[in-house]
Amino acid sequence: MVPDAHDGDFKRKPAATPDVPRWRARLAKLENRLIGLPWAQIGRSAAMVAVVVLACVVWVYRAPVGDHLTMFIAKATGATVQSVAVEGVVYTGKDELQQALGLQKGDSLVGFDASAARARIEALPWVRLASVDRELPANVKVTVYEYIPLARVVADGAIWVVNQEGDRIVTDADNRFAGLPLLEGEGSATAAGQLFATLSAWPQLISQLREAKFVGDRRWDLRFVSGVTVQLPEATADYGPADALPVLAKLEEARHVLTLSAGEVDLRLPDRVVLRIPDSVADTPVTNQPASRG
Repeated sequence: MVPDAHDGDFKRKPAATPDVPRWRARLAKLENRLIGLPWAQIGRSAAMVAVVVLACVVWVYRAPVGDHLTMFIAKATGATVQSVAVEGVVYTGKDELQQALGLQKGDSLVGFDASAARARIEALPWVRLASVDRELPANVKVTVYEYIPLARVVADGAIWVVNQEGDRIVTDADNRFAGLPLLEGEGSATAAGQLFATLSAWPQLISQLREAKFVGDRRWDLRFVSGVTVQLPEATADYGPADALPVLAKLEEARHVLTLSAGEVDLRLPDRVVLRIPDSVADTPVTNQPASRG
């Protein structure tokens, strides 16, 4: 007898599940994981990585890159110049400095060679040393150390500005440095550094100095704005300009010898001062008496 379907002793058997290959099951799990990934974020990250890699390739190989591509890379990586700060510039022109730097606000920093820019800046006439540094995120700092103009010298048919070592810096074609003393005589530019180092203790003398003539490659004659000439001694072990200049400073303070419109103050001898005053000079504050001849 066939049992009734409602008989409590009868249990329906579940339908048989077909066997699924193991590799198909693993593939299904992998598909589900891939579908759940944040593909939009991954796409943006991949694009940024590609831009950075391209920028590195351009930097390493220095290959010529079109302006549009360069700016695209710069904007994508935030490598456009926001500011250029310059320190230490007194005599170097703004235009020539900017041209040597090769960079200004808004330009791309992609492929910018700071070492090459520094070398170009140091090639400028007034620049002794320079540094070019990139400060994150996109600022550039340029520090310049210029030569200090010491005097002027006539050479090769022009008036040159020279530094303390006697090196020529630039020509003074526009008379910009007319206030600097004019050097004369063979070897004067080279020897001027020592003279002005000695004079530095007496700023009241330097401020009135108009010309300095190197005589016989061994000593100096100084001509001041009033017209008076001071003859300094040759430097020896016992006596020299460092000994004579304090005497001149005291004479100027007490007797105003540098107010003479002409004449000479001879300090070449260690034991005496000789004044030579021409007939054209009348009463003088040097003696407070009618000018005497010496």
